[in-house]
Amino acid sequence: AGYVITVTDKDGYGGDIQITVGIMSDGTVNGISFLSISETAGLGMKAKDDPSWGKQFAGKKADAFSVVKDGSGSGDDAKIDAISGATITSKAVTGAMNSCLAYFQSLEGGN
Repeated sequence: AGYVITVTDKDGYGGDIQITVGIMSDGTVNGISFLSISETAGLGMKAKDDPSWGKQFAGKKADAFSVVKDGSGSGDDAKIDAISGATITSKAVTGAMNSCLAYFQSLEGGN
């Protein structure tokens, strides 16, 4: 069992980014789905169009995620590799994910 949480981040390069996140009851992210995103084609839209980017969150358990540009995200649950040329989008999606985690933690009492 777990939760499905929808959140909108207003800091995307092209405006609002709305995602839905599945979080298992132990805090592990099950997956992410994009409901609304209007980023630059070929750059920020890779967040949605390249499934491997969003899969970086799946199976990870962290109090909060951070975006890194050096490719070190694959070895650390708390790090997410930025999309090349789309750091603003990467940070906006990660910010939305962190909002979901914070809400989850408030529901679970920090477990």
